[in-house]
Amino acid sequence: MGEDWLTGHGAPDVTLEGVNAGYNHRLILQDINTVLPQGRISVILGGSGGGKSTLLKTILGLLPPSSGRVLIGGEDLYSPEGASLRDIRRRMGVLFQDGALLGSLPLGENVALPLREHTSLDEETIETVVALKLRLVGLEQFSGYFPAELSGGMRKRAGLARALAMDPRILLCDEPTSGLDPITAADLDQMILELKEAFNMTVVVVSHDMQSVYRIADNVVMLNKGRTVFQGGVQALRESADPFLRQFLDRQPSKRQPVREKQ
Repeated sequence: MGEDWLTGHGAPDVTLEGVNAGYNHRLILQDINTVLPQGRISVILGGSGGGKSTLLKTILGLLPPSSGRVLIGGEDLYSPEGASLRDIRRRMGVLFQDGALLGSLPLGENVALPLREHTSLDEETIETVVALKLRLVGLEQFSGYFPAELSGGMRKRAGLARALAMDPRILLCDEPTSGLDPITAADLDQMILELKEAFNMTVVVVSHDMQSVYRIADNVVMLNKGRTVFQGGVQALRESADPFLRQFLDRQPSKRQPVREKQ
C-alpha cells in the first residue's frame, strides 16, 4: 500500500501507534493511538500547550517519538528500512501558520523553492508549475509581488500554493485560519475542501477555530495535556458530554481566583 501512494496518486492513512514524544526528556504526547483516514480531512483540536504542534512535527518527521510508531500509508516514518524519510516527506505539503514565506523573494520564487530543491525540472517547466499553483489559489497575477506587499489572507494562500508545488499526497495545515477575518477564513476553508476533492489528498489540520472545524472536518482528534480525549466525527463531538470537551466547545472560562482591586 505504501509504494502505491509514494509512486502514484493515492492518498495514505496516517497511523499513530502508542506514540510518546517530547523535548529534553519532557513528555508532551502520551500514548497517542489514532488513524487519520486516507482522502479525508482530520482536524487536531486542543488547548494551548495540549500537544497539537508537537503531534504535527511528529507526523512531519521533524520530531522522532521516544516510543511508538508513525505509519504513513503503511510505511514506518522513522524506520531505517523501507521508504526513506526524505522520499516520504517529499510527498507531504505543509501550510505553516504564518505562511513562512521568504520575505526577500517574490511569491513566484517562494512557490518554486521546493521544485528547485527536490526536482531536476528545467526553468520553463518550473515557471509553468508555479503559474498553475498560483492560479489554483487565485494569485497568478501576484507572482512578482513580495510577501510584505500582500494581505495576511493572500500570504496564507501563497503558502498553500507552495505546499502544493510537489503535488503532495498529504497536506498538513497549522492553524490555517488564525488571524483572518471571518470571510477570508471561510474562503480558505472552502479552498481546502475543493483542493482535497480535486487532488485526492489526506489533509491534517491543526486548529482551534470551531467554525472552521464544523465546516471542513471529516474526522476530529481532541488532545488534552498530551493525551487523546476524543476521536470521531463532528456530530459525535457536538453531542459529547465530556466535561473538558464541553468547556472547550462552549467557550467556558476556567475556574480560578477572580481579579480583585487592591484595597
